[in-house]
Amino acid sequence: MDWQNQLITVYLTSCKFFSQLSPYIFLKISPNSNPSFTDEETITIYIFGILNELKNIKSIFKFTKNFLSEWFPNLPSYEGFLFRLNNLNHLFPELSKFLLQNKKFKLNSNTTKPFVLIDSLPIILAKGFRAHKCNTAKEISSIGFCSSKNLFYFGLKLHLTALFKNKRLASPVSMKITRAATHDLTAVKNDLLNLNHSELFADRAYCDQFTKQKLAKKNSNLHTPIKLSRSKKTLSYDEKVYSKSVSSIRQSIEILFNWLIESSGIQTASKVRSTKGLLVHVFGRFSACLFKYMFFF
Repeated sequence: MDWQNQLITVYLTSCKFFSQLSPYIFLKISPNSNPSFTDEETITIYIFGILNELKNIKSIFKFTKNFLSEWFPNLPSYEGFLFRLNNLNHLFPELSKFLLQNKKFKLNSNTTKPFVLIDSLPIILAKGFRAHKCNTAKEISSIGFCSSKNLFYFGLKLHLTALFKNKRLASPVSMKITRAATHDLTAVKNDLLNLNHSELFADRAYCDQFTKQKLAKKNSNLHTPIKLSRSKKTLSYDEKVYSKSVSSIRQSIEILFNWLIESSGIQTASKVRSTKGLLVHVFGRFSACLFKYMFFF
């Protein structure tokens, strides 16, 4: 798909998204009934900029002004565009949910017991010693620890559920954010218990006997690598093979996370300065990745 068709598709999808919104959750930023520069255009410009690998809002604005002025003749000043974008922060989570309804992210009806992948990705506002000094978006952020990176950071966790696809990029199914300090299992436990007739794959943080028993009653199984403990210091051959198999399947969601980071820069939010900006950063960039998935996979 060429860039013109991508731009048109993003705009038309944004228009469709706005048309189905409830008036109780959506209020236009402009006091006019027919503003010269619309909220649909604001979202389209931001999404299209990320699709073109522009990593910050200023570069997206400059790109639009310099190369897309014929498409957006009523583009406001940078300050006006930034104000409009940040005040649409509450709509970006809804946009993500809307895009996830696309058939590309739906379960194949022929799959009787799908492989479901669960994991979290740190969204970093500050790391190391700076994490303890950061005050950005304190309403939704906190200090947490990422064991895979051996890193203390201040920010969020993006919790993602995806479908395993053999020899293809896993497809996202749902996502949510929590403070960085929230334990992975606590964040998604209720969501897990709603999954019926599934094989679930996660890392050791999700290992919980009570949850496994609850899932078993719904014909679902939770698979995690086997933990070592004080009473269990070595694994048998069968346990090693099992853990290796689980980790091999889980690698698909790690690849998906890497793709999200490379496609949008979603993990690094050090330039964000407000709660509104952080919500736009996370859900806006995730939405852009969903568009990219629909275009190319």
